[in-house]
Order: sequence, then structure tokens, then C-alpha cells
Amino acid sequence: MRWLTLLLMAALPLQWFIVAGPLRLHIVVMFLFLGLVALTHRARAYVPVVRVSLPFVVANLVLCAVWISTSAYNGLSPRQPVQQLVYVAVFVAVGTVLHRGVTLDRDRFLGALRWAALATSVTLVAALSFSMATNGVNPVSVFSQTIASANPEILQKELFKTAFTGFGFDESTVRGNIRHEVFGAVLVSMCLAAAAAGLRPFETRTQRVLFRFSLGLGTALLVLSLSRSVLIAAAVWPALGLLRSLFAGRLTPRVVGAALLTVVIGVGLAVVGVLDVLWVRFTQDTSSYQARDNLLAMALRNIGSHMLTGGVTTASASSHNFVIDTWLRSGIFGALAALVSALLVVGLLAGLAINLHREPAWMLPVTALLALPVVRMFTAGGGLIPPVQWIALGLVAGFMAHRADLMSRVSRPDVQPDLQSGPRPDRSLTR
Repeated sequence: MRWLTLLLMAALPLQWFIVAGPLRLHIVVMFLFLGLVALTHRARAYVPVVRVSLPFVVANLVLCAVWISTSAYNGLSPRQPVQQLVYVAVFVAVGTVLHRGVTLDRDRFLGALRWAALATSVTLVAALSFSMATNGVNPVSVFSQTIASANPEILQKELFKTAFTGFGFDESTVRGNIRHEVFGAVLVSMCLAAAAAGLRPFETRTQRVLFRFSLGLGTALLVLSLSRSVLIAAAVWPALGLLRSLFAGRLTPRVVGAALLTVVIGVGLAVVGVLDVLWVRFTQDTSSYQARDNLLAMALRNIGSHMLTGGVTTASASSHNFVIDTWLRSGIFGALAALVSALLVVGLLAGLAINLHREPAWMLPVTALLALPVVRMFTAGGGLIPPVQWIALGLVAGFMAHRADLMSRVSRPDVQPDLQSGPRPDRSLTR
């Protein structure tokens, strides 16, 4: 299953390729992954992951059930809630494959997943290069214009929107903001690779150099994406590392080195002009902020007339808020389930962040994995948990199930604990 998992991670950013109808390439791969897992795993294999994430799973099952019911009441298609049910199943499948891989085939499974960031980044670079060549995009010219004018809209429209055209999306339907999920997949793969490398360190210098190159390539792609939500989520990772060191009362050479590297990268970005583009993107490019404020105000006005039964179509009028859009679509009971789901994820992130100094090092990237789902719950258009975030949450559930296994071994005097992981208080998606 390790190669299947790597294939899933590599396919996640390929979101502008439509295979058939509304199905995009990464969704098809997710469904194939789910089908293969269902065919090769017995029911009891899912128990560890479901155990650590039961309240989260139940909240989303309730949400989907309410949404299906209100859709039937309002005469709307149940396609979207059914699709969300499939994503819940994908979440469990991803967590189960990760947990069983680490448990039953630790060295080979983790050895493969250490290259998730490299596989995803290289696949994305190759696919973007092919798309740009097909559509006649000159990336050097676009980058030069963007930096010279410090205008991030040039990069979004002239590179991403143009490159995403012609593979199922035409010029009237393609949107440059697909890049949020495209590059979110890169961040998820980077966190996965770092956690796997923490659990199974590299043996040779060549491997370590290649691994650092993969993280560097991923970081460069994140910066060039100009996706505010993804960059904010990515910034949580080093912030958590610093918080961990402060709570532990010591600054390790690795943390100091990472801080110095961040400064060097920042200086380099400033010298070439990229930092100016980022500054404009976050502080002056406010059109999307104003549009979202207007959409949020409209959504809040609509809630009053659709409080119990929902039925509002949010496709082109999303508040970009998971809870509010769920309220509009499926009524107050669906919104309560969405609120519980969101609070569970936010609570887990906060709980792990506070206790990271008591956790093994590999839990840092696992905790960082939660940042993207949290950010996107309150920024993603459509007000849903997007597919990439379901994968991220599934990976977290798998790692938490592994951590629960470690804790159960520590509690048994006849079993030697994993000293690298160490005994730590149990936390899961139930908290």
C-alpha cells in the first residue's frame, strides 16, 4: 500500500485535469484508493482509526444525513452530500492505510512516505510545465512582469488561470483560485514526508540532502502560489516549532538553524522582489476581502429565512465559512454538526500545540498538518471541507492511531516501548 499512498499524494495537486463529467483526476484517484482499500481490508482493520476519530466521524455522518434530508425536502440533488459521505470514507481509508503501514511494515512503508514531498512537487512541476507549454505560457516573462510591477494578479491570471485552461475547463469556467488546493496538496505532502522521516530517520547523507531538496522545492512552490490561506497554514509549522522550543525552555541547534535559514530566505526573496509581491498580496490586494465580507453579510441575512430547513444554493454565493454555508444548505441541525466537527479539529490543533514540548519530534509535522484544514474551513469557497483537507485529516488520524498504540504498549510492563516515540499523554480527534 505504500506505493498506492505515494500515488495518491502525487495525484492530489493535479486538479485542473477533468477525466469525465465533473470528476477531476485527483478525485478519481481518491475514489480508486478508497475502492482498493475496501477490497483489501477487513472491517476490523478500520477500528483503530475510527476509535481515535469517532466524534469527528459521527459529526460528519450526521451532517451528511441532515443535508440529504433537507435536500430531499427542498427538492435538491443529493449529489453533494453523498460525495461528502464518500470523503468521510476516504478519510477513514487513508488513516487506516497509514496506521497499518506503520504497524505492519514500518521500515518499508515509512521509507517510501519520506519521499511524498518529492513525488508531489515533481509531479506538480511536470504537470504545470506541460500545461504552460500547451497553452503558450512563458513563465519567465510572467514572473518578470509580476516582480517588476509587484502585482500578484498578473501571476494569478497570466500563469495559473491560463495554464489551467484546456484540460476540461474552458476560459469561461476556469478559475485561478484552484491553486489554493493545488498547492495545499504540496504542503500536506511536506508534512507527511517530515513525519515519516522523523519516525524513520535517513541512513545516508545523500538521502538527507535529497530530502532537504524536496522540502526546499515544496517551499518554493508554496511561495510562488501566492495563496494566502496556504501560506498562512504553512507558517504555522515553523511557529509550532518555535513554540515547542519555548515551552521546553531550550533552543536546539536545529531550531536556531531553521530560524537563520528563514531569515536568509526572507532576505533572498526581498532581493529578487518576491517579498514585495507577497506584501502587496496580503496587504493591498483587498478585493477578495471585500467580496467575502459582502458574501458573508448576504449569507447572514439569508439564514433568517432558511434557519431550520436550509435549501440555499451556495455555489456562487458562498460565505467561505464551513459552518455558515452548512447552515444555509441544510439548516440549523446541519450547522450544529458542522460546528462540532470544526471545534474538534481546532481543539485538537490547540491541544497538541500546547503539549508539543512533551511530544516526540515527529508529532510537530503531524500537528502542522491540522493547520491547513483549520484555515480552509473558514476560507474555502463553497463552505465545505475540500478533498485535500480530508486527506490531511486522514493522515492525522492514522498517526494518532499509531500514537495510541504506543501509549498502550507503554502501559503494559511486559512490552518494551518505542524509545524514539516515548510515552506521552493520549490525545485524539475525540478531544
